[in-house]
Amino acid sequence: MLLLFCLTDLVAQRDSQMSQYVFFPAAVNPAFAGEGGMMQVAGMHRMDFLTAGSGVQTTNVGVNMPFGKGKHTHGAGVRFVNMVRGSFWSDQNAYLQYAYKYDSPIGRWGIGVDLGFFNSRIDGTKAVPKPETPSEGEDGGYHEDADEKVPQADVSGMAFDLNVGVMYAFKGGYAGVSLTHVTKPKPEVDESFTDTINATMHVMAAYEYKIPDTKLVLKPHTLLKTNFIMWDWNVGALLEYNEKLWGGLSYRWATSVGFAFGMNVFGGLSAGVVYDLPTTRMINTVGSVELTLQYNFEILLNKHDKKYKSIRIL
Repeated sequence: MLLLFCLTDLVAQRDSQMSQYVFFPAAVNPAFAGEGGMMQVAGMHRMDFLTAGSGVQTTNVGVNMPFGKGKHTHGAGVRFVNMVRGSFWSDQNAYLQYAYKYDSPIGRWGIGVDLGFFNSRIDGTKAVPKPETPSEGEDGGYHEDADEKVPQADVSGMAFDLNVGVMYAFKGGYAGVSLTHVTKPKPEVDESFTDTINATMHVMAAYEYKIPDTKLVLKPHTLLKTNFIMWDWNVGALLEYNEKLWGGLSYRWATSVGFAFGMNVFGGLSAGVVYDLPTTRMINTVGSVELTLQYNFEILLNKHDKKYKSIRIL
């Protein structure tokens, strides 16, 4: 059942699942590279389907920064993704990011692009064979010993990949739309198998509301993801206290409920964790865990001080 679910997800959504996208929006939409006027170093690690076989593990790291002055500014960065599905299938992505920003009387507009590659890898030597009897094998096995659909060696294929996005930021919030895998990469893994990565659209928005006469700020957010065949919708909110601690809840449609907690460690360094509790019995798992660590800072040339703030405050 887990393999069937993962393969369905492979066909439908090849972008990594993220619950803390508001902390690293450039990972979803390249137009957010350099947003907030800060240099950002960010990393996320997500462990999906804990206790369900090998599960899915995703690492997403990147660095982006702004440059330019006046109404016309820019953003640039690099981003790397490694996603491991099960015991033998994995994806590796690497991108160069560029964004152009324009400040208008009603807010800031931006357009961005990711240029890079998509690498699909299958290590057939690690494929779990079907056990001879139901009692053999902890996970029950996935394949026959001579499954022709599974390569018997460690093979991989690479293809050019392109992501594009637009964004609009206003006082207290932002919204953006992006389309990933515009070129529909088709890495040739081996002679008998060519992978196909479908284009996926992301619609993201966030807002913050300072509760009067308190040190609390409410921060609702949402992300809709679809490849025009299947869709995924996440909606949630964080409650931040004194710009130091935050907690929150999120809901991924028909899939899970998320519980978030985080803190500003010092300066521009912050860390967060989300536990996603499944609301479906389709998969035998205790849930998913996502960790994030980010450092946002601005170095002022010819001065001896530094400025720190969170990219979440736009």
